[in-house]
Amino acid sequence: MRALIAEDDPLFRRVLEQLLSSNFDLVLAEDGNTAWKLLQQEDGPKLAILDWVMPGISGPQLCRELRAHSKTNGIYLILLTARNSAADIISGLDAGADDYVTKPVQPEELRARVRLGCRILELQTALAARNEALAGSLAQASLAQKLSRFLHARNSAQKLPPAKLSI
Repeated sequence: MRALIAEDDPLFRRVLEQLLSSNFDLVLAEDGNTAWKLLQQEDGPKLAILDWVMPGISGPQLCRELRAHSKTNGIYLILLTARNSAADIISGLDAGADDYVTKPVQPEELRARVRLGCRILELQTALAARNEALAGSLAQASLAQKLSRFLHARNSAQKLPPAKLSI
């Protein structure tokens, strides 16, 4: 799975890269504007770890922008920041983040939260596939119902015995 790390501090960005590179195809951004462009790509990352304070677009603003567009609304967003007050956490989650992790980050906690994000993305993908299959089944059932009504109406008009319809 492709994941984005958007962090303006080169040293911390490298630490995050080392923590996650074994499980992800990582894409790195050093500012919010680059992160925005990368996340809008057709094959863009489906999971993003965003610093709160970055040049260009901030992490919370990036969350709001991503949630406002249907193309990017399904990306799992983790805000990673030194801001740890209840007001900041609420603000970050209200901006559209799916999770909130404070610095200094505990490596195993971050990995666990990223695994959680992956599970949620997998469930969303499975649900979308099931919804698509259900829509196809409903369309077939609707077509069969229309055909049955048509045959019944035709047979009634011609005073013929009802035709048997098997699907």
